[in-house]
Amino acid sequence: MNYKSIFSKRLSESASSCMVMMTQGNLLTMTLGHWGKALEVGVIASLATLIVIIYGNKEWQHNKYAMSGAIGFFTVFADMVAHPSSFGGVTTEALATGLGAGLLCLVMSYVYKKEK
Repeated sequence: MNYKSIFSKRLSESASSCMVMMTQGNLLTMTLGHWGKALEVGVIASLATLIVIIYGNKEWQHNKYAMSGAIGFFTVFADMVAHPSSFGGVTTEALATGLGAGLLCLVMSYVYKKEK
């Protein structure tokens, strides 16, 4: 798998999860500001995951559980850095966003496998 593909897949998972959590599921309230923050979170998390794959463990890209754990972890970090929580405590939204990104990555790994 090439790095552009990994980056784009992780970006879509992380940004999608962030958008849903920021709007608390009400996608009718989306604004350009929401899109900007969601893309910021997605880019940070995707780049961090890509750096770990390139300079760390290259085998992670073939393990759906490692990839979902990595994008989930880095999404939590990116969400905490990018903006304050919009619900719950200080880390509640970040943890929910990371969990959503990890689960989305895991589900999408089955979709990507069927496309081949």
